[in-house]
Amino acid sequence: MGKKLSYKNAIKRASRILKDKNLALNLVKDAKETLGSRAKASEKIQAVKGQLYAFIRLVKAYIKGYYRNVSFKSMLYTVAVLLYFVTPMDIIPDFIPVGGFLDDASLILWLYQYLGDEMQQFLEWESKHKQID
Repeated sequence: MGKKLSYKNAIKRASRILKDKNLALNLVKDAKETLGSRAKASEKIQAVKGQLYAFIRLVKAYIKGYYRNVSFKSMLYTVAVLLYFVTPMDIIPDFIPVGGFLDDASLILWLYQYLGDEMQQFLEWESKHKQID
């Protein structure tokens, strides 16, 4: 296994990324590229591709200031999951109420469920607005 990144460090990195527009937009770009290459190779990733693209769009809308109706904690988790997805490291997901390591698809599904109403509100908002550049 790769180098382990603790929950505490993942949240620190996510917080730093959320405060730096360039870092956040680079993460969005990296996540899109990683998704493009990994979705073809992994049935599990293919199955959660829609949710992952929604996270990417949410982060982009948040960073660009278009959409802010989401808690900072939810954004931290979203960025941490994107980091997990694009980084060849394992994050110990202590913020998930289950033990052990989870694969990317499980983590993506957990976050989608965790975000719940916040994600639904974003998707509704997004459907009424022009596509974000």
